[in-house]
Amino acid sequence: MTTEKHIWGLLLFFVSLFILTSFSRGMCAVSIKDDAGNQITLPHAAKRVVSLYGGITEILCAIGGLDKLVGVTKRDSWPPAIKEKPKIGTHMRPNLELILGLKPDLVIQGSTRPGSQLVVEKLKEFGIKVAVFNPYSFSSLYSVIERISLLCGLERNGKKLVSDMKRTILELERRYPIMDHPKVIFEVSYPSLLFAGGRNMVNDIIDKAGGVNVIKKDKKFVRYGLEQILVDNPDVYIIQKGPMNRSIIPPAKRPGFHGIRAIRQGHVLYVDEFMFSRPGPRCVKAVETLRRYLYEISNDSRNKSISTHSGD
Repeated sequence: MTTEKHIWGLLLFFVSLFILTSFSRGMCAVSIKDDAGNQITLPHAAKRVVSLYGGITEILCAIGGLDKLVGVTKRDSWPPAIKEKPKIGTHMRPNLELILGLKPDLVIQGSTRPGSQLVVEKLKEFGIKVAVFNPYSFSSLYSVIERISLLCGLERNGKKLVSDMKRTILELERRYPIMDHPKVIFEVSYPSLLFAGGRNMVNDIIDKAGGVNVIKKDKKFVRYGLEQILVDNPDVYIIQKGPMNRSIIPPAKRPGFHGIRAIRQGHVLYVDEFMFSRPGPRCVKAVETLRRYLYEISNDSRNKSISTHSGD
């Protein structure tokens, strides 16, 4: 009987310790440095979060923070569960009064551009904690996921998400081996001919998918003329579909575009703007989409080459 009481006593002790530890973790101050170089310190893990960028919203949901989200932008559409969340305006022009009315203990902005910082400074004046992130590669995206998960008390979930994303990319490399690394160009908008540069998440997606971005400039967006595209002569032409590129004219119907190898060979891929251009968990799906496409056209080209040589 004494032994049984001893066992129950130990069990009660460890259960109580677990509860107290879990509670104290949630109440402890958390601190990170954001991508604007600001030290963000909260007295406890954030419970009410407003997201000012779709990629941030997707990260929060992927780490189990849906219930913490109290406000999102009008264009946020993924995952579907956030459609019922209060809308606070657009990414670049959020409504200050609406945000304050939601009483957030943390607001997260997904851009460091000057225009996006106006509301950030206003919120700070009202004592609202604002973290600013601007990932443009998988390594910086992993860091953002881990810092957001720390701010929201979901550190374990964040680490698991990063681990899963890394593992999936390695699996894709094994499943779809690509030897020739085709040259790729990614159209952001037309007819202005705006493309993804070296400091764009798309650049790393292309790299992880086994391709090479022909545009090397260390900028997020690069204006490129048709003459230069003809010189670079990419093997694959990617066109994003979304708010930044609504009225799409097929490249084969554009003046002068038939001189581009990718257009002549029909290697044109249309993709979802939000999946490719928004740094977030779905960028792994973007890698899969592009890597599978590059693998298929690479195999087709190899088979045609073999067939031609066999005919000789």
